[in-house]
Amino acid sequence: MCTLFDEIEKEGKIEGKIEGKAEGIIETGIDLGLAEDDILQRLQTKLNVSLQKAQEYFEAFGKQTV
Repeated sequence: MCTLFDEIEKEGKIEGKIEGKAEGIIETGIDLGLAEDDILQRLQTKLNVSLQKAQEYFEAFGKQTV
């Protein structure tokens, strides 16, 4: 039987994996000289997230790689 804490931990691990993928997409996009709009589109497509979430990832990870 799963407890609430197990579910929270599982969701945290999933979010961590998605954030790692987002960071990789952003870093690669910047390295390849892609425009921010292209990177945002790629995040939305690859991770199946909204534009707002893609922008949040870009704000969080785009500044680290520059």
